[in-house]
Amino acid sequence: MTKNESNIKDIRSTGRRRARKALYESYTLFACVDCGKTSINPPKDAPKFFEEIWPTEQRVLSYSLQADHETKDLLDNDVSILNWRCEPCHKIHDSATKVGESTIKREYF
Repeated sequence: MTKNESNIKDIRSTGRRRARKALYESYTLFACVDCGKTSINPPKDAPKFFEEIWPTEQRVLSYSLQADHETKDLLDNDVSILNWRCEPCHKIHDSATKVGESTIKREYF
C-alpha cells in the first residue's frame, strides 16, 4: 500500500473512480462487454473525447455503466482486467463467483 492509499477512506469508491479513468484513457468502447448496451446520456465524468468511444446504436440504458474489475482487486487498474458492464450484467457476472474471488486464475512461481 502506498502512502496515498493509506489515506483513502473508501477504497471501493476510489478503486471504481480510478478504473473508470483508466478505461476512458485507454479509449475502451463505452458499452457493456456482455450485452453491448450503453447509456442514453453520457456519464458525469465523461472526458471531452467521449463521443468517440460511445456507440450510438445501443443507447437504451437510463443509468451509466459500471467499471468492473475481473480480478476483484480494486487497487489493480490495469486495463487488461477492466471492463464496462451494465448493472444487470455486473450482478450476473459477480454472482458467478464467490464475493471477492477472482475470475482470472493467476499462477505464482
